[in-house]
Amino acid sequence: MPPPTPTTINSTIIGGEGCAYRQATDQLLIAENGGGTISAVTAHAHVRTVLGTGFNSPHDIALSADGLHVYVTESPGTLLRLALTNLNRSAATVVASGLNGVDQIALDEARGVAYVCEFTGGHIQKINLTTGAMTVAATIGNPRGVLITSDGRFLYVSGDTDTITRFDFSNGTSTVLASGLGAPRHLTWSDAGQGVILFPMPNPSGNVTKLDLSTTPTTVTQIAASVPTAPYSVAMLNPSQILITSQEAVSELDLSASLISSSGPILLGIGFVPADATHLPGGYADTSMDPTYFYQVKTCPFGGTLPLLVNWQTAGNDGAKFYQIFVTAPGGTPVMVTQPFTDYLWSPTLNEFEAVTTVPVNGFYPLRTAGQIWMNNWLGALFDSTGQPNGLNTIAIKLFSAESTGNEIGNDTQAGRSATLLLDNTQPTATINSILQQPNNVAINTCAIVTTGAPTFTFNITASAPQHLLAWSLSSAWGNNQSMAVASDSYSNHIASSGVWQGITNIAVPPPGPTPWNATVAGDPTSTHCAHSFYLAAWDRVINGWGYVHGPATYQKFITIML
Repeated sequence: MPPPTPTTINSTIIGGEGCAYRQATDQLLIAENGGGTISAVTAHAHVRTVLGTGFNSPHDIALSADGLHVYVTESPGTLLRLALTNLNRSAATVVASGLNGVDQIALDEARGVAYVCEFTGGHIQKINLTTGAMTVAATIGNPRGVLITSDGRFLYVSGDTDTITRFDFSNGTSTVLASGLGAPRHLTWSDAGQGVILFPMPNPSGNVTKLDLSTTPTTVTQIAASVPTAPYSVAMLNPSQILITSQEAVSELDLSASLISSSGPILLGIGFVPADATHLPGGYADTSMDPTYFYQVKTCPFGGTLPLLVNWQTAGNDGAKFYQIFVTAPGGTPVMVTQPFTDYLWSPTLNEFEAVTTVPVNGFYPLRTAGQIWMNNWLGALFDSTGQPNGLNTIAIKLFSAESTGNEIGNDTQAGRSATLLLDNTQPTATINSILQQPNNVAINTCAIVTTGAPTFTFNITASAPQHLLAWSLSSAWGNNQSMAVASDSYSNHIASSGVWQGITNIAVPPPGPTPWNATVAGDPTSTHCAHSFYLAAWDRVINGWGYVHGPATYQKFITIML
């Protein structure tokens, strides 16, 4: 089957070369070499607007990470920085000049530099974005396109030598990854995972091709044919659509028809707990109705830091690029979640996972991109719930096509976009109030030495939680790694429709009666001739979706039995 043909969405471009897609305004920014202008074509309305004039043959435009500035290369050899509020050449700041012919820009703002193709000079210049100082980073014949990996290690360069070459800055080596191409132009990552590079080629006829870096050797595949004359650059509109800038047109290619299919709720769950009502009766986590499921919990409230799982694939197919998270306390109003979170993202170039922190801007979290490999694929936030009041809290997801409340897609009351959770961030309590020697109910002081009477004892203890105790356990340890259970109990013996079990407060154990605990162990004379440590632990049922949150509350009391 031949590659698909893109659809022309605007045919008024004047010498189009480099481009950059700005999500916030749904605009494809274009460096128009023939017109000396910076223009924009709205991706969905297809309208072209001139944003800046007065340039001397601009060749590329790159959007800064802050979304407020762009960098532009223009002939004969200048790198400019402009605020998006004024894109006229007269408002530009000259970052560097004196380059020997220029083409694509690759920004590495994390390290304060840009890489610029010096087409006539046959170099890639590394330019300090603050001082403008230039250093030759690579030498190659007639470079057109350049890309830098997010870690700053690998540089990819296309050129009129009909090749794409990778430079490894860690060891100073270079490798030709593809040859025999038809004058490859600007290079673009197909996804944030940086495993595939897209590039247009004007020869022998216009097309768009991908270079897959994940295969060994790398593979080259044509993905679009019959592209308008002289294609120069590509931008990703979303994971399933690309925009192609040519000399006189902008065209769009839809890759999603048979490649991506997704459905399901937007809020998938909290950790290992699915978010649908069947699994959250009364706000509790309860997976016991499916005994084959690996994560078994019974009427557990939530607390601590909650991993919220977001269905980014369905959200993306719905047109979303950002999402916001709101939490509503009992009787309260929705409060926006703005907490950053860190996850591991796979780096194809390093062949390892790297820690990446996602920081929302004005509460807008960027949607994860198709092609990325995350350690926790659906993780959309790590929400610290300890500041919320205990009780039923509702977590809701809002979707947006841009970083603006006016660009909301649907609303958070739609099915699958929210869940109501029972929060309980209280802590369990464990106390050994007293030890009583039986049968005469004689109180034994802490660290006392018992030399008379029977080796039988009861214990007045408190092992409780305000509502959601899981279990408690009292044991004794002595001598050479010896131990014995004294008494215990768990929620499995007290299951109620309310989900409430507070445990015990100031109660004598072991039950029933209570029946005294006997320190005597047959065959072990040290059991009644040694110091004993009595250890009480109490656990509650509060989970974060991955495990229990609080750990045990503990208490120890010591006496010596010499009978």
